[in-house]
Amino acid sequence: MSVVAVTGCSGYIGSRLLHFMDRSDKVEKILGIDLNPPRYQSPKMDFQRLDVRDPRLTNLFVLNEVQTVVHLAFIVNPLHDDRLMHDIDVNGTRNVLAATAACGARHLVIASSSSAFGAFPDNPEWLTEKDHPRRMPNYTYASDKYEVEMICRLFKDDHPEVKMALVRPCIVYGPNVDNYLSRFIIRLPFFPAVGDERPEMQFVHEDDTAEVFMRVLELEAEGFFHACGEGTINVEEIAELAGKRLIPLPPAIAYPVIDLLWKLRAPLIEGPSGMLDFIRYRWTISDALTREALELGPRMSSREVVKLMIETHRQ
Repeated sequence: MSVVAVTGCSGYIGSRLLHFMDRSDKVEKILGIDLNPPRYQSPKMDFQRLDVRDPRLTNLFVLNEVQTVVHLAFIVNPLHDDRLMHDIDVNGTRNVLAATAACGARHLVIASSSSAFGAFPDNPEWLTEKDHPRRMPNYTYASDKYEVEMICRLFKDDHPEVKMALVRPCIVYGPNVDNYLSRFIIRLPFFPAVGDERPEMQFVHEDDTAEVFMRVLELEAEGFFHACGEGTINVEEIAELAGKRLIPLPPAIAYPVIDLLWKLRAPLIEGPSGMLDFIRYRWTISDALTREALELGPRMSSREVVKLMIETHRQ
């Protein structure tokens, strides 16, 4: 994997992954691609400011003789323009896949998400690496991740010579992360619950996530991999740690109110009502097969990651 292209290299996972790649003897050159300047400067990296939907990506991969592709360029924070979000996430992925095939790269690593499984009332207690994702139509990010996985499966059928890996992190947090999920927990004056549901949730530290990606790269592993912290934490425990009152919201009221506030661009509301399903239903993943394949486990538990999130925002 001596020449590695990393899309979304300026994001929080990309920044931490660059940190690990910088120290790897197996990585000679990094082709960093993003619209934002990189937060981590590596002497190995040639940074190119480019949209992942740009057709020039193929020529860039070919000219640099890219051997490994890591695709991290996705929109995490919900946009009020679902079509734009879908275009970047899904059509951007199509463009990356086309460029990967054109340059003859032998290894492709894609950032998926545990949200690709969807938050549904009939989810099993643990979703494994072998379980099939389900589309969640009322939440664009999760729906896009589902579609990305389907596109990648078709790509693998057409290009069996490419080793392909999809990594599904749960909710990621760390000192370099500032996303709507952490703000949702920290900035609201109370912690909401939907009805009587108190599902277990998972969080993973950014470094534990980056290490999963790095080990997949080092082993040229293929298949599906999960990145999650040890154990779980429920919404009552999160509220207690944050020093906030837990307020149950009736579903018949919560969903239309959140959608209205989202439409009106109300402060503190950073997503449509579909995000409520993720604090209403369980969508926890098992990483047992990942640990076995990579001989790697998380250093921090879900509870420790939440505590870090709260302490960081207070500081």
